[in-house]
Amino acid sequence: MHTIRNAVLAGVAALVLPINGLGSGVAHFMFEFGHRLAELRHEDRPDRYGDFRVPGVNLRAEPGTASAVVGVGNPGDRLRLRREVAGEPVTCVDGTRSNTWWQVLDRRTRVTGYASSCFL
Repeated sequence: MHTIRNAVLAGVAALVLPINGLGSGVAHFMFEFGHRLAELRHEDRPDRYGDFRVPGVNLRAEPGTASAVVGVGNPGDRLRLRREVAGEPVTCVDGTRSNTWWQVLDRRTRVTGYASSCFL
């Protein structure tokens, strides 16, 4: 990915830098362009997989217990863990509290929603 980014940045610089008066604008553009490519690389990382620890886990539209339930997951469903987010704190089965939620795809039901990390 770095090779692609460097090649694109070099090409843009070679085309734009000879034009007078665009130095700071080009520098800003190149910085923003490189930053966005780095973000895309981070977003493009492979998904992780997991499963539910307990039966009857609610999949919610947003990372909080007041959000609408869009599905229910059970052990054996297999999950694709898409992204980790901070949300409403939840008390786990072992008594600890966690505000970590995951956006998941239940591979059995094909429902996407948020589940507390306590149950994954």
